[in-house]
Amino acid sequence: MTMNKGRVEAFSDAVFAFAITLLVVTISQPDDYRHLLHDLSSRWPSLAAYAVTFAIIGIMWLNHHSVFAHFAKVDRGLVFFNLALLMTVAFLPYPTGVLGEALARGEGERTAAVVYGITMTANALAWTGLWLYSSYHRRLLSSSFPESERRTASVLFNAGALVYAAATGLAFINAYAFLAVQGALAVYYALDPLSWRAGRGQHDDDQVEEPAPEEGPSQNKTG
Repeated sequence: MTMNKGRVEAFSDAVFAFAITLLVVTISQPDDYRHLLHDLSSRWPSLAAYAVTFAIIGIMWLNHHSVFAHFAKVDRGLVFFNLALLMTVAFLPYPTGVLGEALARGEGERTAAVVYGITMTANALAWTGLWLYSSYHRRLLSSSFPESERRTASVLFNAGALVYAAATGLAFINAYAFLAVQGALAVYYALDPLSWRAGRGQHDDDQVEEPAPEEGPSQNKTG
């Protein structure tokens, strides 16, 4: 059963927008206004967690648009995978707030980082499930999407889930290093390997050597 692709994308955009806006409430208000500068500066871990997660959600929204651009249609199964993805996105502000507060207090940082890492791993698995379901036997893919890039994208999505799981392991060691890795992964996905590679592959497939114009009879006439 096919569904309206535009409505699915519009609903997804709304969830991404809500989640990225909700992030700001993860930064608590100052407690000591008599020493406001010191109080605000002590909250830099919360600001760092906010900035990293803001970038993550923003890049996910951009890549969500890129991935859906490769779908010719959507069906009920894809909608369920998309809802699972959006559930992890909407949940992200919570572990962000917990991690930022834990880093600011210097208490429970590793536990907070692990919770954040588990959330990101679940998000990566949701991305993988969405892609594999949609691309299996080109179920929902546009006919213009190169087959070689379909296989490459599948490998990248599976590898991404493994990388996020490994990053969660780092959370048990150092929460700050874990947050830095999350930021680095956001930068990597900002390059949008799926869209760049697919676009390049499609361009190559579309390049067909045009035949040279046939030489017509000579227009010069002798008297």
